[in-house]
Amino acid sequence: MAHLTGVAKARYVSRMFGRIARRYDLLNGMLSWCQAQSWRRAAAELAAPGLNGPALDVATGTGDLAFELARLGRGQVVALDFNQEMLALARAKAAETDWEDRLTFVLGDAHELPFPDHAFASATIAFGLRNVISPPRAFAELRRVVATGGRIVCLELVQPSMGLTAAFYHLYLDRIVPHLGRCVSGDGEAYRYLPESVRAFLTARQLQELMEGAGLRGVWYQTLNWGTVAIHVGCK
Repeated sequence: MAHLTGVAKARYVSRMFGRIARRYDLLNGMLSWCQAQSWRRAAAELAAPGLNGPALDVATGTGDLAFELARLGRGQVVALDFNQEMLALARAKAAETDWEDRLTFVLGDAHELPFPDHAFASATIAFGLRNVISPPRAFAELRRVVATGGRIVCLELVQPSMGLTAAFYHLYLDRIVPHLGRCVSGDGEAYRYLPESVRAFLTARQLQELMEGAGLRGVWYQTLNWGTVAIHVGCK
């Protein structure tokens, strides 16, 4: 669960995503009230404009953000994930798009990206930062592989500000998400992890500070969905 750390967390999360891979897109849409795709599109639009060259999408999952980058960008898009089952679904989905020839899928670890320094014009990570062992190390790797002047965009669920929004949000996470996840995927444990991981994660402001601490400059963010989702942008 969310209290796990290090290698134990990595193994738990990988097995969990392997179990729910085939129901992931369906539940992702249902649990976000069909907004997740528009959030990814917004993140891609912040990453792609004005940048020529290859793009990297880390924790790509079933590939939706990578597809948006391929649609908007001018270069190749490398989509990386640490789970083979999710990557297999992403490849299958890519075959049904107009951008398959611009997409490359790589099995890899966000903490040790298998790419040289300065290899990409931009890098993105969507709904994956909560699942890594070390967010600072992940951002350090993203910064390493992006060229000077390149852009790094992070889309993530964050802790909302205190008040009625936070109260209703945590009620939704604690009561509705596990029940719906269990009914649709048959895996209640996986959808108990989601609220636990959100509770253990950062506020939007803390995430901005984390990116600044990794050496990114001009970091700013916008919140969506009543402050429960944030898109952060930083430059190298």
